[in-house]
Amino acid sequence: MEVYLNQGQFFFVPYAVAEHFLKLATHDQLKILLYVLAHHGQTLSDAEIARQCGVRPENVEEALVFWQQVNVLSNMPQTIQPVAVGSADPVEAVVEETTQSAAVSQQPAAVMATSGSFSMRPSEMAERKESDPAIAAMLAAAEKCAGHLLTHTEMRSLFWMHDYLGLSPDAIIMLLAFCQSEKLFQVRYMEQIAVEWHERNIMTHEQVQQDIQRRTEARSYTGKIMQLFEMTRRPTQKQQSYIDHWQQQGDSLDLIALAYERTREHCDDKLKFSYLDGILKRWRAAGIRTRAQAEAMDQSFYAQKNPVGGKKTASTSHADAPADGEHSYNLEDFKALMNQF
Repeated sequence: MEVYLNQGQFFFVPYAVAEHFLKLATHDQLKILLYVLAHHGQTLSDAEIARQCGVRPENVEEALVFWQQVNVLSNMPQTIQPVAVGSADPVEAVVEETTQSAAVSQQPAAVMATSGSFSMRPSEMAERKESDPAIAAMLAAAEKCAGHLLTHTEMRSLFWMHDYLGLSPDAIIMLLAFCQSEKLFQVRYMEQIAVEWHERNIMTHEQVQQDIQRRTEARSYTGKIMQLFEMTRRPTQKQQSYIDHWQQQGDSLDLIALAYERTREHCDDKLKFSYLDGILKRWRAAGIRTRAQAEAMDQSFYAQKNPVGGKKTASTSHADAPADGEHSYNLEDFKALMNQF
């Protein structure tokens, strides 16, 4: 089949891309590279590249890191040297030298929080997969959990957890399964847990299993709280700290639901975690552990303030609206009322 090149504008594509990386690079990585090469010398944002290439923004960062690691792209200006077609391996020596230099310079004093600085060539990953059955099983399990062929970033992350953090393939597989069950199969989330395990010296099968059980129970409680509060996004770190504290204190969902109602009544129909936490704190101090106890206490409290009918009125509740984390009733009166039940 004869193919001829039409006249028009051209841009440089490294010989190594066609000769060595067509099998290793993903479809998105190749599209992103071609767009970047076509706009050489221009300042491009990830969002612009993603839009023009029809890919997700997070794939842009991954692709650029991949092409930098295989020495096709660089953060620094480089002198382009033509390579004669037919060379045995035009980039192997340069890639090897770059990788070794990076390895020498990467001697962190503390644990790397992410795999971003971890360098490993795709060919090396493939060799490890072929030579180590445990690594092969880990990668196979990862692809099953992810539901797709692993990206370079995902594979690099797994090798980083194993080689750098010291997690066994078995521990990593358990981590992958947990993240899949939580519908959070994301590199950053998995690495966050892996770093925590490393710092807390959670390494054995039993230790990993116990920590996953703890996280599963906590996530279940958090999920129910999110549903109760009609939250569409994951809690912030501060909000999660409140939720974790309520779980540790043994606060029931029914009691939290009542505190949620009280919070919205006094906060212009808004959810304020600090205010809600204050309600729960006062109830605990008074020995209230159930919704029925809290409602009975309310009825007695308002019956004393409003002898006629003993019902809480809107004017009463707004007139006595407390500040954040505070309540209109006196704690000692609160406890005295509870002694009646």
